[in-house]
Amino acid sequence: MLRGKTVGIEHNGHRLLGLEYGDIEKYSRIQLRTPVVPSLVITPRTGAFEPERFTPIEDARITRNTVGAQKPDATLRPFEAGSEFDRRFSVTTSDEDFARAVLDEVRELLLNEPWFRVREVAFHDGALWTTEAGRLTEERVFDNSRQLARLAAAVPAALWGEDFASGVDTSEEGWHGRRKGGPRAALNRRRVARDRQPLSALALTVRTVVALVLLPGLLLAGNALAAMTGLTPEVKLVVTGSFPSTPSSGNCSSCGNNDMVSGTYDDGGTVREVYQTWWMTWSELPAKGDVVDVEVGPLWWHPVVERTDTAVFLLLIALLPLLTGALLTKMTVWPRPRKKTA
Repeated sequence: MLRGKTVGIEHNGHRLLGLEYGDIEKYSRIQLRTPVVPSLVITPRTGAFEPERFTPIEDARITRNTVGAQKPDATLRPFEAGSEFDRRFSVTTSDEDFARAVLDEVRELLLNEPWFRVREVAFHDGALWTTEAGRLTEERVFDNSRQLARLAAAVPAALWGEDFASGVDTSEEGWHGRRKGGPRAALNRRRVARDRQPLSALALTVRTVVALVLLPGLLLAGNALAAMTGLTPEVKLVVTGSFPSTPSSGNCSSCGNNDMVSGTYDDGGTVREVYQTWWMTWSELPAKGDVVDVEVGPLWWHPVVERTDTAVFLLLIALLPLLTGALLTKMTVWPRPRKKTA
């Protein structure tokens, strides 16, 4: 984390400035020094891909980034660049000829690079800047300034009035050097290649924590499948406590799946205790002192599995976390490539 609210550096021949502002909601403005040119603001639109596809996460990022973005202190007029571009971005400018000339050169970069899809960029008063919700960090400074340098390099020198950006190395390796690497960098390269937004360290951590619901699902499913296929050891459970969920009625003291039992069983010479485990089978709830045959799951936490119907029930319970974790992992690590909009 960078200390302070403002940082200025020179990097790869560019002068960069990072500024943090805001009281309740923090925003980071990263800007790159440029020659003075007319003012131009390019803002991504929410819902730009509807009805073909729904992008609520990207739309939320657009809203957060643009609601607190600082606007140029200039008189700006709306400008239309073309049907597909106007569907994806709104453009305002102080000089329509300049806007038309710039967009003719940078249109493909803006349409095809996921970074520009959620961030507003502005040309004004000798600076090219973008604003992102969140505190000013080293990662934000270098990630955002690289994209601004790519945009600056795509604008012809004639429009800048001088050749100040075309020879700059804006490749990921050339811009970040050893600063950026490791598994997250490789993951984000794969995501960008598939037209998905790169993940910050915080976003990846949150997704990883949520995806960990996959682990208990795997354990539960593994124990259930082992019981269904006869791979679990069968033991004799000595019932030391019987806890029906409903009062005894007739010959059935078990009329629901909230019944519980406690007991002990021999595990190769070691006595194991089971304390108030659910009796999920539809068979009669055993009484204190009964000895019943049960199976013990081979995986932690070694649950007692009374019958095949119990194993089936456990497998069904496991499906929700299992599928949720698997889907989130796939969306994070192996996202499906998006079809490019013409």
